[in-house]
Amino acid sequence: MVLARFGTTVEVVISKLFPAGCGWQAGSIVADQMGHAATSMEFAAITGVGDGLAVVAGHTTFYTLKKLVYDPKISFGKELGAAVWLGAAAMCSGSVWQPLVNTLQTSDKLPFEIIFAGTWLGCGTAFLGGLRLGRMILPWMDGPTNANMGTDASLSMAIGGASACFVGTDVAYLGGEGNFLRPVVGIEDVDPDLVGIVKAGTSTSIGFAAAQSIQNITYKQGEAWCD
Repeated sequence: MVLARFGTTVEVVISKLFPAGCGWQAGSIVADQMGHAATSMEFAAITGVGDGLAVVAGHTTFYTLKKLVYDPKISFGKELGAAVWLGAAAMCSGSVWQPLVNTLQTSDKLPFEIIFAGTWLGCGTAFLGGLRLGRMILPWMDGPTNANMGTDASLSMAIGGASACFVGTDVAYLGGEGNFLRPVVGIEDVDPDLVGIVKAGTSTSIGFAAAQSIQNITYKQGEAWCD
């Protein structure tokens, strides 16, 4: 059971979490080149769309290749539907990320750990809202029930971990003080755009993998979203 959960975790990191971070960062580069400040709603929208589109592209590409190489029983239509559902939820959390971090950083007094925790909670909640809304409006998805509320919430909790670790890419706040992730994923001023994109994808991958690993080990059979 635990090994199967970790296998699913690896698939999700490769197909969605790394692309999500890359897509958000690429969106931020586009928004900046268009002249949108990081405090603008346009910036938030563009980065959210970049996040969501990257999830759709990553998921469909991964499972198309898996179908061709390993498992011909995979339904492309089903996976495309799942990709749209997850991508829409990712757009919600991705759009919320920058305004939320801006708000938390306004006073220049909150330590990195509080920004980290607040982003985890806020973006995880936004992702959960996207999942539940998707269940209500996407005709190919199972409707919202008490049973899938639990699985949606556990997935969103792990996604929140990805969003929290993404905060580690920001080295400007308080001069990077307290940012324990800076040596690994901090995007420095001297980094080329491509390096920044890779660091962004790495940050979301690490955050999700860490949060999901806790669930993989501690949740009973049937409690985790990936069972």
